[in-house]
Amino acid sequence: MENNVLTFLGNDSGFGDRNNSAYVETENELFIIDCGFTVFNEIKNKFDFNKYKEINIIITHLHNDHAGSLSQVILYLWFIYHKKTNVITNCKNMRKYLEITGTMPEAYDIKDDLENLKFIKTDHTEYLDAYGFILTIKGKKILYTGDTCALESFLPYINEIDEFYIDLSKFGGAHLKVDDILEDLKKIKVKGIKIIPMHMDDKEYIENLIKNL
Repeated sequence: MENNVLTFLGNDSGFGDRNNSAYVETENELFIIDCGFTVFNEIKNKFDFNKYKEINIIITHLHNDHAGSLSQVILYLWFIYHKKTNVITNCKNMRKYLEITGTMPEAYDIKDDLENLKFIKTDHTEYLDAYGFILTIKGKKILYTGDTCALESFLPYINEIDEFYIDLSKFGGAHLKVDDILEDLKKIKVKGIKIIPMHMDDKEYIENLIKNL
């Protein structure tokens, strides 16, 4: 995935070895997208957190493979680097989630928007609220679905983006079944938009389909 705006820390589905999470760096900021239970071990030796003026963690929803090590990361940044984390989310239970995981409020700020980011409500599961987003960064505009079983809420933004990061599954259920939306993906690719699959339950199957669109 060279030359993409986002770099993945992992792109496995919920029961995989490396939770779906990505990051992008600017001159003095780090953006991490989702912070599942494997992410703390992925990042603690990867970044020199001292060099960032702001550390932002975007959380799409509160399933364990997307927020399971959020508290650990916040506490690590607070106690080891003496840095406050910006948690960027629309999740309605985020503050409660951090409280019950023992995260002291002085270690983080919760923000529900950024100047260059717009959250998009999507359908994933009836048990919690889930969001994708559109983000303008490093001269590119990216669309990121988060976990979703529906494409419709993202289609109005397709014509204005450079890269489309999309939750794709071989089996469907609470995620987009790749075979069911192949025609939609072909139409998107024809526009010159790069399609980047993520949260994959069968990487070989899905990546071959996307490569041959």
